[in-house]
Amino acid sequence: MSIAVSVTRQDDVDASVYSYLQSRFPALEGCSEDTPLIEGGALDSLGFLELMMFLSEHFGIELSDADFDPSVLGTPGQLIAFVRQARR
Repeated sequence: MSIAVSVTRQDDVDASVYSYLQSRFPALEGCSEDTPLIEGGALDSLGFLELMMFLSEHFGIELSDADFDPSVLGTPGQLIAFVRQARR
């Protein structure tokens, strides 16, 4: 039973991240896990900051200055992995 709960939580993370990206940044409509967020021009530095604030508030993640690294969080897949790791 805990496996089903874990899968549901992972699916919720995926759905929440993609939903936010696509609703807030129209250029990311139909993005995939490997879509570049900043390098592709969909997000600027302010957009990246807004995204990080969303992750913090929506998922209850405490962020440090080191977490604001676009080279590590440059794709939706990296964002999802970051959230999953931070929630453990």
